[in-house]
Amino acid sequence: MIDRPPPGHWPQGEAEITDMIHRRELERVDPSPEHADLLIDQAAGHLSAAAPLIDHHPPSAFTLTYDAARKAMTAVLARQGLRPTTGGGHLAVQESIEAQLGPNVRHIVRPFRTMRRRRNESEDPRIGEAPVTVTVTECRHAHCDATAIVEHMTKFLAQVGPW
Repeated sequence: MIDRPPPGHWPQGEAEITDMIHRRELERVDPSPEHADLLIDQAAGHLSAAAPLIDHHPPSAFTLTYDAARKAMTAVLARQGLRPTTGGGHLAVQESIEAQLGPNVRHIVRPFRTMRRRRNESEDPRIGEAPVTVTVTECRHAHCDATAIVEHMTKFLAQVGPW
């Protein structure tokens, strides 16, 4: 059995997180394992609810899938006592988690970048542009990617503690 120190300050990506706090993209709050658990539970529920909708209403399934991935990553931040600000938004969630996972593991959450852009295009089209329709195929891919993100963030939660 490997002796591991108790969860605590996560050193990977420390400079990036500190910069994000200084730029007011993230803010410090009280660490909340309870809120982190709630977010992970909600993420799993979103994935379950989205699955039967994929073939019948891809836009709704995509929104639930996107929210599942976002909430799972936000759960890690909640456990650390970090929260995205209005200015940082969902991009800050993505970038803070990518920084903390490091170059060898961040590929797990990289699909969230595409999902975030696609969600923005479909929900808030630019003036003069036709709304984008989410297809069944891309929704299936997003659901698989979000499932991997939720699974990985669930494991990552056990390794982090207060920032």
